[in-house]
Formats: sequence, C-alpha cells, structure tokens
Amino acid sequence: MENQILDENVSQSTEISFDERVKNLLTNGYKFDLGNYLSVGSKILGKNIGGYIGFIFVVFGISIACSMIPVIGAIANSFFISPALYAGFFIMAFQISKNKNTDFGKFFGGFKFIGQLALLNLLLIIIYAAITIPYVLIALGTQIKEIMDLVANYRNGDEDPILILQFVLGFIAKLIPLFFIMLIVQIGFSFSQYILVFGKKGAIEAITTSFKIIWKNFISFFLFFIVIFLINIAGAICLLVGLLYTIPLSMCAMYAAYDSIVGTNATDIED
Repeated sequence: MENQILDENVSQSTEISFDERVKNLLTNGYKFDLGNYLSVGSKILGKNIGGYIGFIFVVFGISIACSMIPVIGAIANSFFISPALYAGFFIMAFQISKNKNTDFGKFFGGFKFIGQLALLNLLLIIIYAAITIPYVLIALGTQIKEIMDLVANYRNGDEDPILILQFVLGFIAKLIPLFFIMLIVQIGFSFSQYILVFGKKGAIEAITTSFKIIWKNFISFFLFFIVIFLINIAGAICLLVGLLYTIPLSMCAMYAAYDSIVGTNATDIED
C-alpha cells in the first residue's frame, strides 16, 4: 500500500518528452501543492533514511578531506565534487520514486554528469558575482565620505567607535536589498541541476529553463523555501542531530516538487 501511495504521488512515468512537458508548463502554468511535496518527500526519505543519513556523513567526510589539501582541494570540492554529491540526493529520490535500484552506490550517480554540473556551478558563480560585485561597489560608493572620514581619523590616531559603528550599520542596511535579489535568483535557479540531469540539457539551457518554470509561480516557491528553511532551523535546534533528518527531507521534498511540476520518466537515468 505504501508503494502505491508513493507511486501515485511521485512517479509520473508518462514517457512524455522533457521538451513537451516544459512547453506545456510555460503555456498553461501549473498548480503548486506545498503540503504534498513535503508529504511525498517524507515518504521517499522513509524508504531509505539510513542510506541518506550515511551519505550525509560521507559528504561531510569528503569535504573535510578536500579542505586538508591546500587550494586544489577547495577548488576541486567547490566546482566538481560538491555539485556531483549534491545531485546524489535527488538521484536517489528518483531511484526510490521509480522503484529502481537503490543500492548505496546510486548516491554517487551525479559523477556521471560531473562535467556539466561543474560548468553549471561555474556559470552560477559568475552570475552571482556579476550581481554582487557591482552592487557592493555602488553601495560603498554612496558612503565614500564616511570612508574618507574614517581613514582620516585613523591616520590622525583619532578613531571614533561611533563613526565606525554608523558606517558598518549603514553598509549592512544597503546590503539588505542585495540579499533579497540573490534569494530571488537562487530560487529561480533551483531546478537547474534537475533539468541538467533528468532533462539532459546543457548548463545554460538548464539555468534559463529553471528560471522560466519557477517564475511562473514564484511566490509559491518563495514560501516553499521559507518552510524548508524553518524545518532545517528546527533540525539545528535539536543539537544539530535533527539536521540528519531535515537536510535529506528538504532534498527529497524538492525532488517531489520537481517530479510533480516538471515530471520525470523512468528512463531518464539508466541503471
């Protein structure tokens, strides 16, 4: 009975091509069911909770190992290893939802797409930098007088803590809009990896298609991300142990959203 419920909610093996599904979504829109995504995500996680928790420790261990290798380790982890490992969370969710092979090795399925995932990650970093750097420079430019006053006071040995505090608070206030801009962009791109892996699209098309789909119902996605954030906050409050459950739950719920909205075919990833 549990398998039937899981299949009914998630598995949509209609064998309709990705391009057809996206065309239909962008033309007719779609319904957003936040509660269902969380429910289905929880059922998917329940099918292999031990595997997900074990994989979190593996990811954590790999990150620590990479951090011990100066420069090269950090670059390799950021651009190649982490994106491939992240993909493993939703690839396993796909395997479970399609009643396919769920051996632990399937968590490493993202390495089959490591080149495109690395390119996708690089493009996203470039986009984020293209937004952040000019904004920060402009924000600093509006406070040039305060900066000059602080520098002059420092040279004269007359540092004023009040002026420093005013400058810091003023600068932080100017960064608040940037935070929301980056949040909007990040949410808009959140289907990118799924489209690359399941839709077999290149990095650029995955980014643009993700934004088009999510923008059709952005407010609902924004609320979805707030709920996921609060769930993980609750997990962190539980002495961080709760994160072992809430992190994979978030990943599985996100996959459930993608599978419900865009859809996947059982043949999207071969065993």
